[in-house]
Parts: sequence; C-alpha cells; structure tokens
Amino acid sequence: MKNEIFNITERQFADIKPTINLNETFIVELNGKEIQNKTQLFDAMEKKYDLHTSDGTWGRNWDALDDLMRDLNWIPQQKHILAVHSYSKMFSHDKKSKEIFVDGLKMYLEFWEKDVLYCVVEGKTKEFTVYLID
Repeated sequence: MKNEIFNITERQFADIKPTINLNETFIVELNGKEIQNKTQLFDAMEKKYDLHTSDGTWGRNWDALDDLMRDLNWIPQQKHILAVHSYSKMFSHDKKSKEIFVDGLKMYLEFWEKDVLYCVVEGKTKEFTVYLID
C-alpha cells in the first residue's frame, strides 16, 4: 500500500467517486474556495472529521490538527480519502497556511503508511489518499 497525493481534474474525480466503496472508505470532501484561512480550514476539518478530544474540544491549531489526524480512532473505516475541490483557490491569499496544510498531508500519509506501526501500540496502517482537484 502506498499512500499518495494526486493532482487531478474534477472530471477525473467524477470518474473515481462512483468506484469508492463507502462501507470500506471514509471520504471527506472540502471546497477550496471556502477555505481562505486556517480558521476556515479548522472549521471544515472539525465538521468533516468530527475532531474532538476527551474534553469535547480541540486546540484549533496546526499541532492539534496534526495530533488528531494521526489518531482517527473514532473512524472505523481503514481507507481514507481527502478530496479538496478547487484546490488552486484554497488559501488564495495565505500561501504559508497552504504550505503548512500540504506538509501536514504528507506527514499524515507517511504516518498511516508506516510510522503508525512503530509509534502506536498495536498500531495498524490505513490506506490514505489525497486528491487535490482543479
């Protein structure tokens, strides 16, 4: 299994989407046009991934997002897809946040592909695919 980021078109994603088995795959779709700053990203990720900690909140910062995305124990599916539509429009005036977000995605993919086996007691890999769509 190789977890990857793919840059694809809306048409390509439209061809892929019907082939996704929703019983096996947890899919999150974000609209890049609606995410122009990190607060909007945190709002979207919180809603789509049901992000929380034991006290019902989370830190709403990059480190807290990283921690939660390397947990995901509340999601039963072993396959994950994150699709960002209108990716080129995401963070259109905040290139630093876009860079941090993409670096985080790369880290999550590597974590779920192999690092989880060494960092988590009885850790299991997950298939994690990211589609950056334009």
